[in-house]
Amino acid sequence: MALSPRRLYLAMPWLAVGLVVALLAWWQTRAPVPARAASCPDLHAGCTVQLDGVRVTVRIDGPLQVLKPFRLSVDAPGARKVQAQFSMASMDMGFNLYPLQPDAQGVFRARIVLPVCVSGRRDWLMSLEIDGRRIELPFVTELS
Repeated sequence: MALSPRRLYLAMPWLAVGLVVALLAWWQTRAPVPARAASCPDLHAGCTVQLDGVRVTVRIDGPLQVLKPFRLSVDAPGARKVQAQFSMASMDMGFNLYPLQPDAQGVFRARIVLPVCVSGRRDWLMSLEIDGRRIELPFVTELS
């Protein structure tokens, strides 16, 4: 049985909704990119991490406190796309994804503002995604 043009026209929004739902379901079930855990005792001083043979340098400028902006700098020679996401273990911290933009020297930078955790926790995990590869850096915010 063939659909008439009118029925096909009426079915198109439902087909679009079905496609969007299928894409969202697929997106949620994708395997996460494996991360390389790293340690950076002093983000103000900066630290260097090896990522697939590339030397990545990460540092921040400004107070590392919630609701106070600080600058994140990532020097990853040859990188095309860098973004940072901030989370806490077992705690939904909302949407905290920041795309970093390269400056004239090729250092990726972004202005970051962390939200307040209602439970008073200060332990954060910064996930840096550099051209599809991830580095995870735990850190603790300072008291206000």
